[in-house]
Amino acid sequence: MEESIEMRVLQVYPQMNNAGTERVIFNLYENIDITRVQFDFLVERPGELDEKIKSMGGKIYYLYTKNKKNYYLSLIEFFHNHPEYQIIHTHTHARMAIVLKAAKKCNIPCRIAHSHNARNDLPKIAAFIKSLTSIPIEKNANYFFACSSNAAKWLFPHRMKECKILYNGIKLEDYLFRKENRDETRFQLGLSNSSFVMIHVGRFAKQKNHTLLIKILENYSKIDKSDWKMLLVGEGPLEDDIKTQVKVAKLSSHVMFLGNRNDVNKLYCAADMFIFPSLHEGLGIVVIEAQASGLPCIVSDAIPLEADIKVGLLKTLRLENSTKAWVDVIMENKQNIKTRISHSEKILEGKYNISKIAIEMQKFYLKNGEKKDD
Repeated sequence: MEESIEMRVLQVYPQMNNAGTERVIFNLYENIDITRVQFDFLVERPGELDEKIKSMGGKIYYLYTKNKKNYYLSLIEFFHNHPEYQIIHTHTHARMAIVLKAAKKCNIPCRIAHSHNARNDLPKIAAFIKSLTSIPIEKNANYFFACSSNAAKWLFPHRMKECKILYNGIKLEDYLFRKENRDETRFQLGLSNSSFVMIHVGRFAKQKNHTLLIKILENYSKIDKSDWKMLLVGEGPLEDDIKTQVKVAKLSSHVMFLGNRNDVNKLYCAADMFIFPSLHEGLGIVVIEAQASGLPCIVSDAIPLEADIKVGLLKTLRLENSTKAWVDVIMENKQNIKTRISHSEKILEGKYNISKIAIEMQKFYLKNGEKKDD
């Protein structure tokens, strides 16, 4: 297969775990024709997906030094030693600008900057400092991608007109609602068929706003005395803090910490509602997944409009709203839950179909791998 590969693309991200931006990159990798375009990865540290990448023929390079100057010099050496990479596709992370600068210095013809996030919660000073960090990214990249218009505006404020919106795609068949998955997963988790089950999928980090979520659940518990659960899927630096908050709020019997999972699609089937009060999101791929599975979604107004697949399942609340407002919407939607159906047609025909996105990106890679510098 190696001899037939037309191009190897170097994807750059700190670590390849099975969540967030990494999952978006890997979804593309799983659906692109790797007999023609192969992905290799330049990372800072080992991740959960490394062995899977190797099994698919991808190479993984580990490169990290704490000192930024030394990191830049190490990148220069790396690129000189690997002239086979004509495309560098780097995704939102703290050292994106350094990677792009080194790639340009080494005359790599196609340098992609890909924005996966958007923040509107930064204080003015922090927002100004962030705007300065966009300058070297815009200067050294010559292609720009973003998962939403908000993500484009946030990272490429001066070049957003050149930015291609590439929606985070999902593999349709994985997220269809199946009653057998619902029954099996509920049995495995010890959930009764009559339980009202909510779910949140996201890393335990400030961005995901678990603190507000726990406050919402605390108020909800005062109203709903029936059998209900909240499934928290993910890991992260704030996990212990959130566990403490759950204990203090006396919600331990209601909240289940499930860690990182490879069966999130089945967890969606087991749930009845998706709650997502993030402070900021580039898109929120999990919101797309939940809607595809037929879940009513209660989300914050920080979620971009592009995340609504227009099937009537998305309810948006302002982050400034009271916890009571969130509880009222949850109760209203709980009472009006209709027969569960999947919305496969919307995904299949729409902009989130990973098969269509993979074909589009493959054409881009093959066409632009040898583009001369601007």
